[in-house]
Amino acid sequence: MKSNFLFVILLLAVSQFSCKKKSDDSTINKAYIGGEIINPNKKYITILKSGQILDTLMLNEKNRFSYNFKDFQPGLYTFFHGREYQNFLIEANDSIMLRLNTFDFDESLVYTGKGAKENNFLMDIYLLNEEEDEKTLRLGQKNVTEFDSIYRTSRDTKLKKLEKFVIKNETSKLFNEIAEASINYEYYAHKELYPLANYKISELDAFKGLPEGFYDYREKIDYNNTALKDNNPYLSFLRFHFNNIALQEHFSHSKDSLYNKLDLHYNLDKMELINTKISNESIKNDLLKNVIHQFISVSKNTDDYDAMLQSFKAKSTNKVDIEFASQFVCSYKRLKLGNKIPPVTLLDKNDEEISIYDLIKEPTIVYFWSKRNKNHLISSHNRAKELGVKYPEFNIIAINIDAASYDQQLKVLNNNGARVHNEYRFKSPRQSKETLSVEPILKVFILNKNGEIINAKANMFGVGFEQELLGLLNQ
Repeated sequence: MKSNFLFVILLLAVSQFSCKKKSDDSTINKAYIGGEIINPNKKYITILKSGQILDTLMLNEKNRFSYNFKDFQPGLYTFFHGREYQNFLIEANDSIMLRLNTFDFDESLVYTGKGAKENNFLMDIYLLNEEEDEKTLRLGQKNVTEFDSIYRTSRDTKLKKLEKFVIKNETSKLFNEIAEASINYEYYAHKELYPLANYKISELDAFKGLPEGFYDYREKIDYNNTALKDNNPYLSFLRFHFNNIALQEHFSHSKDSLYNKLDLHYNLDKMELINTKISNESIKNDLLKNVIHQFISVSKNTDDYDAMLQSFKAKSTNKVDIEFASQFVCSYKRLKLGNKIPPVTLLDKNDEEISIYDLIKEPTIVYFWSKRNKNHLISSHNRAKELGVKYPEFNIIAINIDAASYDQQLKVLNNNGARVHNEYRFKSPRQSKETLSVEPILKVFILNKNGEIINAKANMFGVGFEQELLGLLNQ
């Protein structure tokens, strides 16, 4: 496209002929980030790189923090506070100050200082991308030409905005690459999603109905770009892309015409494609981990677990991930349909020990909550109250997964306006969470009166949840 050609020329001009301080000082590997957190919900923030914690920084009495980078690799890093996080770009000699309000985390985040303009630009693109993501399913019902036109126009508008920014500011090659990727890979991700979002027809027919050249950009994909391995649009694109090409591969050698994300052979195809196309161990391992985690977390067919684990072990080079996946599979096998819920010891409001079996005398719902997830804490307790009225035949048990006393537990519930009813907590939180595979925390157990598992991965907010309850009552 003409605009893309002009953009490349401009990038070359800026990188070759601009007198850029960042480029001149790139050999000095030091930088700084600091800032202020308004309405903090923790006393600290965490700095990470590629998911690994670099440091935990305590907030001072004014809720401020500071951190000096030394001998670091310029690129994308992450700061984490409470249950939210955001990426930021740090380069040699940058001195960035951030300010945010946890009540409106992303929208309130602003940067000042050297390196701030680049990070504010990336945040603007992030927020625009976030708005578009919310529209994807609705726009997926448009015909392919309309769908592509909407997102292509948006992509081109963002690229022109970047073009002007590059001319006006002394931007680095690294920033240019990350910013352009944040725009292009967002567009590509929407195109990968289109066949799955268009539920008017089968996914197989949706693929067949795509115009020639719809996926031309695939020829230029860099599957091993280390500069982008922490870039959200790039990583999201790769996940959607492999979902998509694995489905096309699956359709080519099966009789299926509909997308079933829990089909064993489809997921094995996906891991094989990831292993074949990606050589960078970090990117490959993260994608493989995502595939097996999503499958095991949702699939109720425990007979498929071993095949997935075997394939994962053969492809991943991360020993920690392999060990975690092995324990994950072992744990979920214990939660097979018809098995009794594994024994765990709980503590009641009087700090007295009680076996979970002693609480199950009738059909039972067990849900979990944590003070770290306030939204789920409130919504789960509200939902439990509603279910208790509609289905009095069920005993509904709430289990707090935090290492906390009953008084602390009660204070959290009262502060959030949650009803206190049938509340317990684990005697040994870490061990019990592993035993019951309490991940994600949305997961709910449905048990019969004998404590046998009807569903170990139920979702109390799901469409079919109440049908499962009625089905158990009608047995």
